[in-house]
Amino acid sequence: MKFFGQPAAKTYYRWQALAFKSMKYCALIAILWVAASQIGCLPGSTLSKGDKLAADKDYYGAIEAYQSIVDTQPGTPDALQAQLAIGKLSIDQMNQPAEGIKVYEGIIAAAPESEEAAEAHYELGLHYFREKDFKSAQTQFDAIVNNFSHLELSHNAHLMLAKSYEESEDYESAVEAFDSFANRNPRNKRAAPALENKARIQRQFLKNEDESKRTNQMLVKRYGKVEGAEDAVEKAKQALKDQNATIPEPDDPLATQFGRALAQQEARRERDRPRGGVERSPAMGSANSLGVPDSGFGISASDVMQNFGGQGGIAGDDQGSYQDAELMIANFFYGDENYRDAGALYYDAIARSEADKVKIDPYTYLKLSICYRKVGMHQRAKEVLRKAASRDGEVIEAVINTGRNHYTSENYENAIETYNSVIGLRRDKDSEVYWLISLAHKKLGEPEKEREVLERSVAANTQNTDALQSLAEVLHYRLKDRKTAAIFQDLVDQKGDSYIGSKTLGDLTYKYGNYVQANARYKAAARTTKRLLNKSESDAEKRELRNQIVYATILAARATHQRGKSEDAQQMIDELATEYPDHALIHYGKGELALLNDDTETAVAEFKAAIEKSPHSDIAVIALGDYYVSQGFNDDAIALWEGFLAENQYNQNVTRSLKKLKGDAEETEE
Repeated sequence: MKFFGQPAAKTYYRWQALAFKSMKYCALIAILWVAASQIGCLPGSTLSKGDKLAADKDYYGAIEAYQSIVDTQPGTPDALQAQLAIGKLSIDQMNQPAEGIKVYEGIIAAAPESEEAAEAHYELGLHYFREKDFKSAQTQFDAIVNNFSHLELSHNAHLMLAKSYEESEDYESAVEAFDSFANRNPRNKRAAPALENKARIQRQFLKNEDESKRTNQMLVKRYGKVEGAEDAVEKAKQALKDQNATIPEPDDPLATQFGRALAQQEARRERDRPRGGVERSPAMGSANSLGVPDSGFGISASDVMQNFGGQGGIAGDDQGSYQDAELMIANFFYGDENYRDAGALYYDAIARSEADKVKIDPYTYLKLSICYRKVGMHQRAKEVLRKAASRDGEVIEAVINTGRNHYTSENYENAIETYNSVIGLRRDKDSEVYWLISLAHKKLGEPEKEREVLERSVAANTQNTDALQSLAEVLHYRLKDRKTAAIFQDLVDQKGDSYIGSKTLGDLTYKYGNYVQANARYKAAARTTKRLLNKSESDAEKRELRNQIVYATILAARATHQRGKSEDAQQMIDELATEYPDHALIHYGKGELALLNDDTETAVAEFKAAIEKSPHSDIAVIALGDYYVSQGFNDDAIALWEGFLAENQYNQNVTRSLKKLKGDAEETEE
């Protein structure tokens, strides 16, 4: 066998190595070529393709590209992004809002906690805002504020929520929303302008010079030396000059109560430091490390405490645990109206106490709830108290006692806010709490609001004589509705076993959703009238009593339907029709049930039949007019009611409805 010499052998191996390298490169090139040929099939590439088609205004082609991702990659982030793109094109470019809304709602239903769901809520909110459907817009923006507080998008949603309240002329809610934005984002560059808007609305629309002045003074004091807030501060100063009000000196950011709290804590640390130079270890961990969800305040308790030396600087000892220190510092922030940092600390302290199975002061839950409300997270506020009340019965009593303390101190607005925080948490307490709220509105000189909460109190418990008496008084003395006041006074004096007394309570309970009581009261009204009918000898009186029986029974059927018993309701109307086959109100009753079943065509036809059969009765006329108004057909309602009044000029019920509708229309035009 012949061997190569050494030089020849080196050359051979060198060529062999080159050959192997060449093979590797060829394989790599082949792989890259295959990958390149498949790139067009990747979702990201299809998204880009859809974006390019959309930019070229080929909207149908873009939607087809996006839909291919949704179909082939369902539930993935790319699919959700594609759905967002479809929704935006449908509404913004193709004038197909129904399709866009459907797509956005699909994203929210499929992935309710995703960032794409937050974007879907926001796009829906913007759409409804542009369409001036402010209530729907508020629902969408509020969902982001409460459920996606960790996203930057929630800041935009919060301000849009405030704007939607202002546009819908709900100025009190607008003021609260602008205020809660500033509370939630005290260092945000838009916090000072938010307070400026709050002061403007208080002065311009609510005509509350004192509160507007207070807001502007707070703005100057808090942001007077903060870079970026100069424009809002100057506007606030000018407004204060216009009001001849004092312009306060701005706070030094380095000399706040925060700094004072730090100094006190440091002094306590030095005083209690064990001899030997070694501090005792604090309770370690945080709410998040305990498996507790994020607080939603946008800052962690550990970040807040870090400014006080953190867990290494504040040790739990025989004088108090780490959460005791958190609560102490939280109370400083709370008193200084820094609800964001206070809330983060309350949240963490509660989580630690619950993890250690240590009872915590029930007032802590209340303060946490208030912090949530102050930063605009009303859903979280209610949830805190609901969970706390289910664990500790003292929580609700603590809240009510706090409200009473505010009331005694003549801080009526805070009393109302505190009482409202527990409405709905314990049904047996609602009537009492509403009555307490009414006392505060009475002190504030707000009789319409006083009446509303008293109505709610009675609706929650028709046996609450305090509420019945107060309602009679506000109607008689402050609203001058003596006729209705006398009805409620009779109920207080136990003279309410009459058709008008029972029906009035039925109307009230139905209005506020207590359909069980409404059904019972309407049936009681019908029974009382039947007894009178059996004793009556006057034909005119009998006719009137039969009208009352039929009407009360129809109203009872309507309440029965609202309880989810549509078949029972229909049976009540059928039996009534058998007993009173020619009565005009039978058509009205059929119309009411048709309306509840969303059969509007039948409802309108039945209302018109009732009007034709009894042209002097206002019941079906008001019902049909109200339906027109609910659909935005105000001109039809006005024509209907004016036509009725042409023949029945002294009818007060229709006159009131017409005046209110025309008054609302004039205010809208202005």
